[in-house]
Amino acid sequence: MVQGCPSGGVQTRTPIDFACVSAYPYAVYPPSIFLLSHLMIFCESIIFEETVNIIQDSNGAPLRQPCGLSLWPIEMQRPDFCIEPGYYYTQLEECEGAFRFIVLSDIGALPALVRDCSTLVSDESFFILEYYPDELEGEYDDGHIEPTVFYSPYLPTADILEMLQPYLSRLIHDGFVGFGLANNRLGAEIFYSEEKALTFFTANHIRTMDILNRYDLHHREEILFPADFAHNHLALCSVPETDLPPELRHFERTELDYINYCEELVDMFFMTATSDTDNFFLSASEQDQIAEIMFKQQEIEWDEDEEFVNLLLDWKDFVELCKQGFDEGLSEYLEGLKIRDCIASVCAQSNSQLRHKLLQYIAEADKTFRHMLTDTHKCPFKTRCTKHPRNLNFWHWGIPREYGVEMRRDLIRIGWYQNRS
Repeated sequence: MVQGCPSGGVQTRTPIDFACVSAYPYAVYPPSIFLLSHLMIFCESIIFEETVNIIQDSNGAPLRQPCGLSLWPIEMQRPDFCIEPGYYYTQLEECEGAFRFIVLSDIGALPALVRDCSTLVSDESFFILEYYPDELEGEYDDGHIEPTVFYSPYLPTADILEMLQPYLSRLIHDGFVGFGLANNRLGAEIFYSEEKALTFFTANHIRTMDILNRYDLHHREEILFPADFAHNHLALCSVPETDLPPELRHFERTELDYINYCEELVDMFFMTATSDTDNFFLSASEQDQIAEIMFKQQEIEWDEDEEFVNLLLDWKDFVELCKQGFDEGLSEYLEGLKIRDCIASVCAQSNSQLRHKLLQYIAEADKTFRHMLTDTHKCPFKTRCTKHPRNLNFWHWGIPREYGVEMRRDLIRIGWYQNRS
């Protein structure tokens, strides 16, 4: 069964999913993968003749699927082959009050289903786009290439849907593209992956079930997806025109190339690429708990629409600045430490599950910061260090190893270099 993860996470693949490389644009592959793809195309042409994207449910009714993901016909002869429309849901582990829904629907219902389910992310959300850019950085891991995930700023959800309308059929059908909507403050997300599984993350599971039931999509204890069987991923520009759905046949080949239309979307929505470390999910109830604590903070102004994850990311950014050599003054340095103070305060007042999740997310940054501190027997501001024991708030003790002229000047003024404890 296809599984999902929040915030545009990549869907897991079955071991037999290596077939997806056969239709991938050659420019992004190293030579070995290029040759492998040609060999696999040759083998498939001999053994499997063609792939299909129209399957039948147990009642014999057609279940249309995107043309960018095609099953091998031999898979449909397997005794365990059973594809039924419906949904499966479960409560997210370590995420209070949040549920994950995984949905399989006939493709004809998808545009309306996505629009109706957009109410789950409220009137304001951000657009998620997942694809493989033309130029890839980093090393290849045995030919395994991960897509890049892009986020837009928050926009009115209705505006996003309207802007997506000319692109929606291409996004749905392309075998190398995933897209969705999310609102982190509500802990809500809709995502349609390159594996062509529709995933919801929401705290409102009753409302979600009601929407799905309107589309005759009913709960199943277990649900299989086409991507759970041997299949090919196809870029739309590689699909013969006769095999394209009618709504895509008027497009030029360049317009069907996801490199081109995804770049248009990135520019149109002012999107930025994210990293795996940005993939962090807080449920609505967890964020309500955090907001209640943050409103009591004195040192950092807090707005009810703000997301606490941004404060966690600010701490990571601050640690990175210190690692590269802090080039501002002592007052700016101490302001950075206040970010970690607020995180500590929230953790101290949160339940154990939430506290563990928050500390786990910044654990690597904390470790890095701790290792770069020197003169850890001294504290740059005495009042704070008398209130907090040294073994509790390690970030108050010492200063980073690398810093600039302005920081050194301020440290001289407070007598940091004098031989005293």
